[in-house]
Amino acid sequence: MTLSAPQEPKSLLSVHKSLGLSALLEPVRGDRILSILDLGPALKANVRFWSQFSCRLHILDFYRSYREWKAAVVPKEESEEAGFSAMLPFSDKMVFDIILAWDLFNYFDLRQLEALVQRLSRWCRSGTRLFTLTSSLPNISALPTIFKIVNREHIMYEISTQDTRPCPRHEPREIAKLMARFTVASSFLLHHGIREYVFVFK
Repeated sequence: MTLSAPQEPKSLLSVHKSLGLSALLEPVRGDRILSILDLGPALKANVRFWSQFSCRLHILDFYRSYREWKAAVVPKEESEEAGFSAMLPFSDKMVFDIILAWDLFNYFDLRQLEALVQRLSRWCRSGTRLFTLTSSLPNISALPTIFKIVNREHIMYEISTQDTRPCPRHEPREIAKLMARFTVASSFLLHHGIREYVFVFK
């Protein structure tokens, strides 16, 4: 009998219709240059999608940077506000038209999110749009989902680990209070327990 080598668990892939992405992109046209901040990992699919528009794409794998910062020796004595400042080192002259926060809100408590949103607001102007997804499920993946844009209406979810962690299940009213400098342009509760938000900076 021949024994096969143990295999690593495969990523779980699923494609979902995204009303939030459609709402985010509704005003996007090819006649002006956009500045976009993607807080997820660098993905060929997403770079390819945005390449059809005139845009400057800034990609920052924020959660990976956060985990590395938490694991470092020196930052343990620093506030997370200081850490966020180090992880988001853009100049005050930078302005973003679109910020893709993906499901990062699921991986921080409200105090941390308040500091993060305040930091991001430095580079927002009237009309800046922020896209995020929150979960209402009891548990979520131990690591943020990898989101690949398929087209203007669909996103592929890739879950890279079967390990889970409790979900903070932030309430919509908590999110609205947290995003006081933004208005809720769109909010969609999807059938798989995910709520998509499109916020617009006032």
